Amino acid sequence: MKNQYKFWIVFSLVIVFATGITGGILFERHVIDKRGDKKIKRKSPVRFPSLEMMAKELNLTLEQQEQIRGIFKNNEERFKNLRSHINESLSSIRSQLKNEIRDVLTPEQNLKFEAMIKKYISQRKKDVEKRNKHSKKYRKDKG
Repeated sequence: MKNQYKFWIVFSLVIVFATGITGGILFERHVIDKRGDKKIKRKSPVRFPSLEMMAKELNLTLEQQEQIRGIFKNNEERFKNLRSHINESLSSIRSQLKNEIRDVLTPEQNLKFEAMIKKYISQRKKDVEKRNKHSKKYRKDKG
């Protein structure tokens, strides 16, 4: 009689354990992975290949690598100017947007709106700092 109880207890524990593993695997595949896919699509922009990637995949000679490094260096200023122009344009559009919204809001709502903007800016700064820390750590780890 005691052996029968032991069997059922052990059998029940094995079933519960197996159910937990199966449930965990299904949860990960159908819930967690789907969330991860959305983040990956949103956060991974297509980037131009780096010199290291090109050297490796195209078997570039040292001379070719130096020439391409020079090309990158020559175009840095153009990219900086473009980024600056884009940032100025975005800033202008954001200012116009905020002004148009302020015109619609009451004075009390405007105060809350300003607080919302400050909170948003603060959060964006934290996100950028976090991303920069992660990026620096990644670069250290790679080389």
